[in-house]
Amino acid sequence: MRQCLSVLLPPACIVCDRALKNGYLCFRCVPLTPNFSQALHARCARCFGPLESKSSSAEGICATCLTLPLATDAQRFVWEYRGLARDFIKAMKYRPSKKLARLAGELLTQSMSLLFTERDWDLIVPVPSSAKTFRKRCFHPCVEMGHHVARTLNIPLRQALVSNPKRNPQAQLHHDARLRGIKKLFTIRASNHVQGKRVLLIEDVITTGATVTAAAECLKAAGATRVDVLALARTQVWQRFRHRVWVVSH
Repeated sequence: MRQCLSVLLPPACIVCDRALKNGYLCFRCVPLTPNFSQALHARCARCFGPLESKSSSAEGICATCLTLPLATDAQRFVWEYRGLARDFIKAMKYRPSKKLARLAGELLTQSMSLLFTERDWDLIVPVPSSAKTFRKRCFHPCVEMGHHVARTLNIPLRQALVSNPKRNPQAQLHHDARLRGIKKLFTIRASNHVQGKRVLLIEDVITTGATVTAAAECLKAAGATRVDVLALARTQVWQRFRHRVWVVSH
């Protein structure tokens, strides 16, 4: 029966629709994980941006982070949001595909040991999708990714953040609109889950930084002592919005 179905409905790559003999993702659509071991010394310990030795601190923190501290204590991402990485993430989110979300969790886990020298978190907290987006997908991509990370680290995952039911999907908003709603994106489901805890926040794409800033501030207001963020990708526009996100959040 399986062979008959494969003739009538041959499998195709989830990302590019290329015909496959088996599986769900062709080898051309799997973004390569960067070799971080060769680049970590040139990146800021907080924002993971380029580090200029003349304007950075002895602790490896860039001048921008010293002037405009992030709401998160350390921010890491696997890819720049472009090329194969962008196609992979868009297919995961908008086709949508729970299989790709689980594969993304594996890729995050593989990169985590290189991205963070210390992995002493007490809790994994995924960034939830908006209610409107969840109704379309029927799953939260960051929750799927977070489960894999939590199993690997052997620490609990808590869906501690609750998305504002009136919140529109961030991807549908202009950058300015994302910033205006930063204070109302999330609430905490149970503050006792995060109080006194070191949290690893799981995100798919950091665009303007508004979402991870809102999430981190919400977690810290509930008593989290540290919030790091691990994302699949970060966009090139993120740096442009750092000052505006800082101003709005303060």
